[in-house]
Amino acid sequence: MRAFAFLFFSICCLVFQNSQAQCIDTYSLCPTCPCPDLLYKPICGCDGNTYRNLCYFERAGGNKTPGSTYTDGTCSGFELDVFPLILAEDQNLTITFAQATEKYATFMLVDVWGKIYIQRNLPAQKLFEFQLTELPMLSRGPYIALIYNVDGKYKYVKFLKL
Repeated sequence: MRAFAFLFFSICCLVFQNSQAQCIDTYSLCPTCPCPDLLYKPICGCDGNTYRNLCYFERAGGNKTPGSTYTDGTCSGFELDVFPLILAEDQNLTITFAQATEKYATFMLVDVWGKIYIQRNLPAQKLFEFQLTELPMLSRGPYIALIYNVDGKYKYVKFLKL
């Protein structure tokens, strides 16, 4: 009985591994290849991950095999994008928030100790983008951009201010 269970488990693992392999071409991975298009137009990849745009889906997430599928929009229906993740002293931070249904949300910028620096209530929209220009007043260090909606869904992204 144990031999049968082990064989069944091994076959299941092999099938799962092959289904993932059909989506990602590991020989074409290029996470350091720059994408010229920085526009946030979310893509839900065949691997279940949300990518910034089609270029990030093809390059940063690994070139996908020909014929692999993706859909426009987020995979989870609730995504937060922060750009850039390493911020120079005089740069602005671009925050993009995408959700499947229009719900009110709250944005917060906190440091790693939980001190709130910025808090904004966002209108009920499917896609919302804004720039934080208040960042020069912040000291150097790690910060967290956090967003949550009225349903209790939340996302956060860590970034570093130099």
